[in-house]
Amino acid sequence: MKLGRKTFSITYTFILVASLFISVAAQAQETYRARLSPMPTTPQTKDTITGEGEVFLTLNGNTLSVSGNYSGMSSVATMAHIHNGPPAQPGPVVAQLVVPASTAGEVTAELELSDELIEALKNNSLYIQIHSETNAPGELRGWVFARN
Repeated sequence: MKLGRKTFSITYTFILVASLFISVAAQAQETYRARLSPMPTTPQTKDTITGEGEVFLTLNGNTLSVSGNYSGMSSVATMAHIHNGPPAQPGPVVAQLVVPASTAGEVTAELELSDELIEALKNNSLYIQIHSETNAPGELRGWVFARN
């Protein structure tokens, strides 16, 4: 089959525009990760907290998708949050996450972030914390960092 010059030009232009669109869409999506580990909030809880987990976060525009797992907690999870605070410093709750009332399970959420929270995310100033029945101030914690 022989293509005319005009058909080839239109086909080439379509392929070029489609590949640029896919490239821009792929670049707009950023991935992050938080490793959850026992983090005592008081000296009294340092011997009673257990567990681990890993959470993956995907930022697409202003939408942050959160998905991960945790296991081995000393008691059932009661709630989970994203906090705004730089590494090793506590900060206020900025978003609620979904966790089952269990010692192991999934962490999920779909959130719309403000420009301020996107900046905090990119500056490694957000962390995830899972609270439990016996450690209400928090049992597992992990700062969110960009994935390489």
